[in-house]
Amino acid sequence: MKRLWEDALEMNVTFELKAKWCEVTVAEIEALVSALQAFNARNGKLVRTWTLDSPLVHVSLTFELANTRGTVQVNAVVEQMKGDGGDMKAAFSFETTMGQMDDLQRQLSGFLAHETDLVESLRPD
Repeated sequence: MKRLWEDALEMNVTFELKAKWCEVTVAEIEALVSALQAFNARNGKLVRTWTLDSPLVHVSLTFELANTRGTVQVNAVVEQMKGDGGDMKAAFSFETTMGQMDDLQRQLSGFLAHETDLVESLRPD
């Protein structure tokens, strides 16, 4: 995730899920941080979902505990609905750890507080 610009009402970021037309508001990122905080506070015992619905892009991330050792499964659904033949729909999942979810929450909070313009936890490897 990288901040491109921001004004009083909106923030434009890249989120590297490779959607062409996506704008994210501060409130939407705050909702993601809240979902992560709630998930982390209960040690993953409650499933949490964050959804971004913009006119052209829908993103849904569901966080759930995969096992009792702290492995987290993230289910993602991404839809791009441009309507000119460039539509795309993808559903995938990946596993991570509770420690990485805590780190992501902390970094997103720093991003919102203008402590950084880049969230390292979301960089491609």
